[in-house]
Amino acid sequence: MEKENQLMVRYERRGRGIQLMQLLTRTFVSLSLNDRDALCDTLGALIATHMKVRDSYVLLVDAEISTYSVAGQVGGLADTELCSPGALTVWDKVVADLVPQRFSGEKLAKLWPNVPSDLKGGFVAVPMDVREQVIGIIVLANPTDADGFSDEDLEVLGSIAGIGAMALTNAEAMHSQRALIRDVEQKALEAEQQAAAKQQALADLDQKLEIIERQRSAIQELSTPVLQVWDNVLAMPVIGVVDTKRSADIMERLLSEIIVNQSRFVILDITGVEVVDTKTADHFVKVIKAAELLGASCVLTGIRPAVAQTLVEIGVDLSSIATLRNLKEGLKECLHRSRQKGAAGAGQQRIVQHEV
Repeated sequence: MEKENQLMVRYERRGRGIQLMQLLTRTFVSLSLNDRDALCDTLGALIATHMKVRDSYVLLVDAEISTYSVAGQVGGLADTELCSPGALTVWDKVVADLVPQRFSGEKLAKLWPNVPSDLKGGFVAVPMDVREQVIGIIVLANPTDADGFSDEDLEVLGSIAGIGAMALTNAEAMHSQRALIRDVEQKALEAEQQAAAKQQALADLDQKLEIIERQRSAIQELSTPVLQVWDNVLAMPVIGVVDTKRSADIMERLLSEIIVNQSRFVILDITGVEVVDTKTADHFVKVIKAAELLGASCVLTGIRPAVAQTLVEIGVDLSSIATLRNLKEGLKECLHRSRQKGAAGAGQQRIVQHEV
C-alpha cells in the first residue's frame, strides 16, 4: 500500500510538472515575449505558483565574463545578496556540474557562510542550458509542501529549465534578427542613394541575409524540443506551422532521440499548432509511423476543438492513431500500456517456465 501511495505521489508531482510545462509553452507563444527580463519574470512567477514555493529567482549568466544578473524574482532578496562572493561560489558550482541540485543548510554553511536568512533553510538550483552552455539558473526556496523538493520535482524542473532556455534563446535570436533586418533595410536604402558604393553594400547585405537564415534555422530547431517526461516516455510539443521541411526536421530529431534513449513510448503534443490541414495531418501520420517502425508506441495529444472540426470537415482519417486530450492524459495512456506490456511479459515467462 505504501508503495502504491509513493507511486501516486510521484505521478501527481509529474502531472503537476507537465501541466506547468504546457502552461509555459502556451504563455511564451501567446504573449510573444522577446524581452529577457519579461521572460524571466514570467518564468519565475509561474514556477513559484505551480511548484508552491515562496521564493523564486531567475539569474542570467554571461559566460564570456563569468558574471550573473538577477532578471526575475519572487522574493525579498536584493541583487547584491544574490551576487555576493559566497553566492557566486554556489552558482559557479551549478554551472560546472550542469545538473539540478539541492543545497541544504549544512552544505550552504560551507559554500556560502553569509547566506541570507531567506535561503538558510536550503534551496534548489536548476541550470538553464543550450547545448551544455549555461545561460541562466532557476533558484527555488521555501516550499510550502512539507516534503520539500523530491527527485521527481528536480527532473521536472530540469525539463522546465530546458523550455526556459529555449524561450530565452529564441528571444535573443529574434531580437538580433530584427536588428539585422533593420540594418539590412538601411543598407539597401543607402545602396540606392549611393551608386558608387552599391557593390560593397550588396555584398554586406548578402552576408547579413545569410546570418538571418542561420538564425531562422536555429529558431526552428529550438521550437521542437524533445523531453523525457517518464522512464521510456518521450514528449515532443510542436508549436507553430508544420510544413514539409519542418516535418522532416521533426521526424529526424524524434527518431534520433528514440534511438539514443531507447524509448518505448512517444507523446506528440500539438497544443501549439493552431492550423492543421490535410498536408499537416499527413506529416504527423508519417512521423508517428516512422517512430512505430523503431518500436515506439505513439499517442497524439492536444488537438484543439477548431482543429478537430477542420480535420472532420476535410475528411482526415486518424482512426489508426491514439488521440488524447492533453499531455497528462497521454502520459496516463503510456503508463497504462507500459504496465500491460510488463504484465504480459511476466505471464509469458511463467508459461515458459511451467512448460520446461
